[in-house]
Amino acid sequence: MASVFDVLDEVRKRPGMYLGGDESQRIAQLQNLEQLLHGYSLALRCHGIQEPVADFAREFGAYLWETRGWSASCGPVAAIREAAKSDGEAWELFWGLADEFRATVASR
Repeated sequence: MASVFDVLDEVRKRPGMYLGGDESQRIAQLQNLEQLLHGYSLALRCHGIQEPVADFAREFGAYLWETRGWSASCGPVAAIREAAKSDGEAWELFWGLADEFRATVASR
């Protein structure tokens, strides 16, 4: 069965296909990704599908708070954006942190 991390793997390979835009629009792509992940979580709830990470945005936001002390009250993308020096850095930081989070989920 696919998981949210499989979805993220596909998005990372082809961001323009899933999120629109190109490398010059990384923040818009991250915001679109956050919306895609909210929709994915909603679909899981509506269909009663269980996954280790049922609500990625909420659980990833909690991870950012626990490990970095970053408030994700406006969403994890906003927290990452605030920590990054540029849009490109925010894009790379998101994926690095998502990989870290994935490793912690795998070790549960």
